[in-house]
Amino acid sequence: MLGMFSLFPLLKGWEYKIHDVGYTNVIRGNPPLDVLKMEEWGWLLQILELTDDAYGTVDVSFQGAELETVSWTWFPEIMNQIGALAQDPGGWVQEYLRPNPFSTAGIYVVVAYSGGYQGSAWPFLPTTTISLRLPNDSTQQSANIRVIVGLVAITDRRLFIQSLRRVLDQKLSLTVDPKLLVAGSAVLEEVSKSE
Repeated sequence: MLGMFSLFPLLKGWEYKIHDVGYTNVIRGNPPLDVLKMEEWGWLLQILELTDDAYGTVDVSFQGAELETVSWTWFPEIMNQIGALAQDPGGWVQEYLRPNPFSTAGIYVVVAYSGGYQGSAWPFLPTTTISLRLPNDSTQQSANIRVIVGLVAITDRRLFIQSLRRVLDQKLSLTVDPKLLVAGSAVLEEVSKSE
């Protein structure tokens, strides 16, 4: 059966990308550190967090077709509290090692999102931002936090649309409406059959 990405090997204008950002000394109680700003279009495959504090927090904001911003927040302790301990595309705690229950120090691996590897990648448009913070709930003065984001990025929107049309029907026009190449709302107009 054909899946979401079954035609991708035949298409042009896309690439797998990995964004890997890590910060040491994220100070408890400080404002969030904006560590990654992605101007890409594409599909989110996975977000992975590695931290040495149960409250090491990752905030992700991204946009859809109408440029409305959606925000998600993850940290190991909340995943543990809600029982997200088994593999799930919406995220889970892969490693939760908190040797001292009176300290938030430990080793934590959170798969914050893995839908793309389970057939349901999340589409997004620019701008996607990732911030790191350590809330006052932590017992440590600072933490190390690393985030790894895997995605399929459309690197050339015009070529991507043209190659999709060519794969679907070799007789389809390769003319691309410029309104398809910009983010946000746009009114598409009828095109005569002769074009």
